[in-house]
Amino acid sequence: MPFKCCKTKSTTTTPKTNTSEMSASLKPYIQTLIAGERHLTSEETEAAFSAILAGADPIQVASLLTLLRARNETPDEIAGMVRAMNNACNAVNIPNTKLLDIVGTGGDGADTINISTASVVLAAACGCIVAKAGNRSVSSACGSADVLESLGVKVDLNPAQVEECVDKCGVAFMYAPVNHPAMRFVGPVRKALGVRTCFNILGPMTNAAGAQRAVIGVFHEELLPLMAGALKQVGRVDHAVVIHGVGLDEISPMGPATIVEIKNVAPEGEARVYEEKTFSFDPLEIDIPRCKVEDLRGGGPVENAEEFRKVLLGGDESNAKRDSIVLNAGVGCYVYGLTESIPEGCKLAREVLNSGK
Repeated sequence: MPFKCCKTKSTTTTPKTNTSEMSASLKPYIQTLIAGERHLTSEETEAAFSAILAGADPIQVASLLTLLRARNETPDEIAGMVRAMNNACNAVNIPNTKLLDIVGTGGDGADTINISTASVVLAAACGCIVAKAGNRSVSSACGSADVLESLGVKVDLNPAQVEECVDKCGVAFMYAPVNHPAMRFVGPVRKALGVRTCFNILGPMTNAAGAQRAVIGVFHEELLPLMAGALKQVGRVDHAVVIHGVGLDEISPMGPATIVEIKNVAPEGEARVYEEKTFSFDPLEIDIPRCKVEDLRGGGPVENAEEFRKVLLGGDESNAKRDSIVLNAGVGCYVYGLTESIPEGCKLAREVLNSGK
């Protein structure tokens, strides 16, 4: 299966700065959390993070992030953060189009091949229209942008160029620094803190194209209800699953995955109403054998680019890496609506992969 990409000249977008917001103080929110009587409301968190993304005082930013982490962020708080990031982003406008993203939080420390990135290519070959969000490596040896760049893909496209890629190819990559330039204010604070903060989990929920269908992997099982609750409150998705695998931020042959599924059941045109269910899915159910993490391990951008090509080749060869791509693309096909179940989605993904389409 050859990897196709749009050859477009890349550009960057200079963000606008609101000087009145830059002077906003985070002190009221810090005081509320220090008092310890309640969490922040969604509205308060949205206001606080709007100030952070406009260049708030870094000491206050570090204090707020630390307090939020210490008190365990709530779905309300995460939803407010997501809204602030969505408001500050350089959005990709693809109207009247059902879009899919398959994305993980990272942070599992496994240094596998780029499973979610290869999975969206397979999902697109199956018939999904994909707007994939991603970045360079933060916690792994090779991020999605790193491997795509090694494959010759221009990653730093502006929104108009992403829209063109989706129109021509049915799949496009959205580079986080282009779509979320305000994150430059947060980077030095996060690096200085050196501990996990809420920003580690916000990326998968802030797709700049507003993808209505999403497969989101998380590195800790405790994040499942947190992220599912935030997704429901923000109300941009129609069908999404949040997945925790065995030690990974995605489903894999290593063992059963715990999945929280949310689905909009409201009639079209009305406010979204979600049904939620939690279940386990074991790849053994569809005859995918167990593997060890070593079977999925990758390396740097050059090595992962070669693995990327291998897992997407046609033919009926089966190994742990190809099985992982089939599993994640299969879940994507189910969430997108191409199939009625995850096993049927995996069957479709396997057939398309083997065909070399």
